[in-house]
Amino acid sequence: MSSTSQPLLGTRSTDTSVSAWWASRSRDVLSLLTVLLLLGTGLGIWVYGTLPTSDPSTNPHEYALSTDNIRHHLSKLLDIAREHNNSRSVTTGHSASGTYVLSQLERFGNCDAHKQRFVSPVWTVTQPPTLCVREPYRVDYIHETDFELMRYGGRSANITRGRVAVARACTADKVGDVGGRVVVVTSKCLLFETAFMLEQMGARAVVFVRSAQYKQPSRARVRLVEWREGDPLMTIPVLSATHSVGQVLTHASRVDIETHSQIDEVETFNILCVGRTGDPRNTIIVGAHLDSVRNGPGINDNGSGSSSILEIQLTLAHTKFDPHNRLVFAWWGAEEDGLLGSRHFVHTMAHNWTNKWSVYEPRIEWSDIALDLNFDMLASPNYIALVHNGTDAPRNARIGSQRIQRVFENYFARHQYTYEVTDMRGGSDFLPFVQNGVPAGGVLTGAGELKSIKERLVHGGLARAALDTCYHRDCDTLLNINIDALQKMSRAAMYAVSTLASTVDLRGYLAGHPEF
Repeated sequence: MSSTSQPLLGTRSTDTSVSAWWASRSRDVLSLLTVLLLLGTGLGIWVYGTLPTSDPSTNPHEYALSTDNIRHHLSKLLDIAREHNNSRSVTTGHSASGTYVLSQLERFGNCDAHKQRFVSPVWTVTQPPTLCVREPYRVDYIHETDFELMRYGGRSANITRGRVAVARACTADKVGDVGGRVVVVTSKCLLFETAFMLEQMGARAVVFVRSAQYKQPSRARVRLVEWREGDPLMTIPVLSATHSVGQVLTHASRVDIETHSQIDEVETFNILCVGRTGDPRNTIIVGAHLDSVRNGPGINDNGSGSSSILEIQLTLAHTKFDPHNRLVFAWWGAEEDGLLGSRHFVHTMAHNWTNKWSVYEPRIEWSDIALDLNFDMLASPNYIALVHNGTDAPRNARIGSQRIQRVFENYFARHQYTYEVTDMRGGSDFLPFVQNGVPAGGVLTGAGELKSIKERLVHGGLARAALDTCYHRDCDTLLNINIDALQKMSRAAMYAVSTLASTVDLRGYLAGHPEF
């Protein structure tokens, strides 16, 4: 406001009359304002079940959780990444990240910590691939625009003037003779099963042609989804080509393909922190993946989730939380390689896969596991608070997953935080649990998807920008962490963990019994 502005009422006599009116009516005005305030507060209680700003005494563990401590864990993980080529993947800084988590649990936690070892296939590309049609005319194609070497698509190869065969079917009895040829697959087939079949039939390389609706080649994995040690992997190159490139390849007679890649099978691990108290027959898994992608430090993805559940465990230990239901915290390995750590845990429990525990086998039975909570990316810079949609879970895990969703929604409603419900169909470590009948849920803040104008109006931030512009990139550092999101979402996690761990009839709640 300018220093030369004039009084709104303008004259001294008017000011005097207003003062006289206020002296005679002030008590009535204040009474009216008090009534309106009480009505507003009552409405807030009726709508939300509590005051808009939560009482710390009602949810002490939620408020005991320190965002500064979580950020300290993140800084340690970033230091580890910097010491390992700016990465915490299973072949770089993941092992040191696990050592840090274990050291914190041993010093300040309240659980029995175990390493569950397993083997993960690691695929590495050292140089970009090339693809060139040689006959009947020469055409050189552009990597990432026209074609792509699919993930786990074999080892290095140099094919010169390779003969082309076109496969318009997916079964061995219909593809014809492919021995010694580069096979161009135009049908919609299962990737690994078809590629491995063609390799067994003697093919030198496989090129899958995408349908016209896709404008870019695919980078999907050509590997068994639930791969485990001893399962086959591709050795010949497997490429994806756009529809227009595929039209040329189907009429080509000879092509050149050069790839520079390798697949190594390396030992890695999960960390399990098994609670010492609480009913083991109602075990709650609290999970987050600890590894990053190879080309980035992964401080949001997923240092934010793994550091949050670490600090939740340490806070519960410090406050001497006594759960009614046992808590098992899990830091999954090789999530970025296809959820291999969580899949290994689930299948050792549910399907008797071979287990390799570092000390002694923890007393966890598959039938004891009541639910899984998953926390993956809790601090995206342009975030939206997202709650997984329990309705997406398979039928045998749906009601329980919907009940878990309700717990998170209660947290956001109680604080009057905006949020959205997002799908729970894949992409993180809840998937093996719901696929095997265990209810699951969690919160997240988004990855590479763009924020719409409508979402910007509701949640703030930048429209038409990615929720995390550094997703799977080398800039996913501490500067990529939204502290406001980290506090909201880590406290949502703590609220869900402490609430569900304190629920007396947990199985009844998850089953949807009417008394809840």
